[in-house]
Amino acid sequence: MSSFSDKLIEKPTSWIIVCYDVPTEPTKLRVRIWREFKKIGALYPQMSFCILPNSNDNKEKLEDISKIILNKGKFIKISTSEYDEKEHNKILELFREERDKQYDEIYEECEEFIEETNLNIKNKKFTQEEVEEMEEVLDGLNRWVEKVMSKDWIKTSPKITNLKECLMKCQASMDQFAELSFPK
Repeated sequence: MSSFSDKLIEKPTSWIIVCYDVPTEPTKLRVRIWREFKKIGALYPQMSFCILPNSNDNKEKLEDISKIILNKGKFIKISTSEYDEKEHNKILELFREERDKQYDEIYEECEEFIEETNLNIKNKKFTQEEVEEMEEVLDGLNRWVEKVMSKDWIKTSPKITNLKECLMKCQASMDQFAELSFPK
């Protein structure tokens, strides 16, 4: 008969990080999954969770971020070395979905910009202040696109092409509005 202390647990040399998301209802499913993980000794740290590409640039930035966090909280960084193409593609898809949401939001703002410019032309709202305001909005849209694209390390979304085309339409609309506002 073996005693409890005879069961030696192998000291882990690497970790498995599992990310999952299930509907809140029915709660029965959430509880079942939680119990299954707890049965095999899973740890549920009450921590925020994020995924980043494992790059030198991100490692440097994480050093600064960790200092901020460690001032008042806990910080754990786990790097993976195992490559599973199926799981890798799931993560890439999550990143694509997140960026596409941002591209869609900017696209909507671009369409609103074009509508407002056209409305100003229709209503003959040709003032220097209005032109300056519209130029500031267009500059803001361009900066927003640059900011999102700088975080989009995948750069395979077809939405980028559509967004760039929409920005060109915004610029053409702005040029027309400015031309009508300050005729030669």
